[in-house]
Amino acid sequence: MNTTRPLGVVAIVVLCAIVAAASFAFSIPIATGRLPLSAGSFLVGGGFEQLGPLAFVIYGLLSLLLAIGLWKRWSWTRRATILLAVIGIAVTVPAISSAVMDSRLLAIAREGLQIVARVMIVFYLAQDPVKDWFSPTS
Repeated sequence: MNTTRPLGVVAIVVLCAIVAAASFAFSIPIATGRLPLSAGSFLVGGGFEQLGPLAFVIYGLLSLLLAIGLWKRWSWTRRATILLAVIGIAVTVPAISSAVMDSRLLAIAREGLQIVARVMIVFYLAQDPVKDWFSPTS
């Protein structure tokens, strides 16, 4: 039984925790009107920020749940993380396309980094050794 947690899983857990903390941090000033909804659009993306502070709370809770599940080795969280990353890629494509059309270099870098990170997460979590580590018989 392999109990050594892969370093890639640790990195993804840390990233999920950071995203959760940022989502919660944005929800409070948005709820109180100190920040516009668009301030956190890079985080939730796809226009979901227009749903208000609740979108940030839900995204934060989801990210926190994935972080906990990956840490505790719940096999379903590996698949859920892959699914969320793929959805994130699809949601980010219009944003980077718009940024390229308008030549907004910071937005291109920000959205491009999100796509690269999500592709890396999908690729890493789809590897056989990682799948095996999450399987109940490992």
